[in-house]
Amino acid sequence: MRILIVLFACGLVAAGVAIAFGTAPADVARPSPKLGRVQSTLCATCHGARGLSVASDIPNLAGQHYEYLMEQLIAFKRGTRQAGVMNEMVKSIPLTELRNIAAYYSSVKISVGSGRAKK
Repeated sequence: MRILIVLFACGLVAAGVAIAFGTAPADVARPSPKLGRVQSTLCATCHGARGLSVASDIPNLAGQHYEYLMEQLIAFKRGTRQAGVMNEMVKSIPLTELRNIAAYYSSVKISVGSGRAKK
C-alpha cells in the first residue's frame, strides 16, 4: 500500500512539473514542423521566412534548440520575459501552435558562415 501511495504522489508531482513548465503530457500530439512552417508566417515578418532575421536587432530562430525556443515562447506568453512586441504576439497563440512553430524553426538546417538556411 505504501508503494502505491508513493507512486501516486510521484505522479502528482510529475504532472505538476509538466503543467508548471508547459510540457505536454504523453497523449498530446507531437509538434509538427510542417504545420509550424505554415503557422509561422506572421513570425517571418521579423524573423525571416526561414528563421533568419531581417534585422540585426532581431534574433535568428533557424536551427535553435526546440527546448530553448519553447522556454522563451512560454516566458513571453506568461510575461516573465519582456519584449513588448513578442509578449503581444504570443499572447493569443495556443500552446499547440507554439510547439509546432518551435519544432519548425528547430528543424531548419543552417550552415555557419553562409548566412543562408538550407531547404
